[in-house]
Amino acid sequence: PPTSPGKGDGKLKVGTEEWAAVRRNNHKEVERRRRETINEGINELGKIVPGAERNKGSILSRAVMYITDLTERQKEMETKNNLEKMMFEQAIAEMSASGDKLKSEVKRL
Repeated sequence: PPTSPGKGDGKLKVGTEEWAAVRRNNHKEVERRRRETINEGINELGKIVPGAERNKGSILSRAVMYITDLTERQKEMETKNNLEKMMFEQAIAEMSASGDKLKSEVKRL
């Protein structure tokens, strides 16, 4: 419940100009910290993303392009890796079959 400043708990009465000023200042501080956090994140992206200029729009645009490129390259590498794995498995199966064939020939001798 709203209280007046004279009650000893330090709360301001809701609706007073002083209460509104404190509320505005708190909101400004929260908003300032939010912007600061966003700016720090954008600056960190700027350090990681190659070719980005130092303005926020360019950094964000290049970050999207960079992440998209990395995602595509990862998919290509996964596809290549899966193909190589299948080829190795096939080669192992062929060598195993060849080894089995040689074993049976040796037994016949």
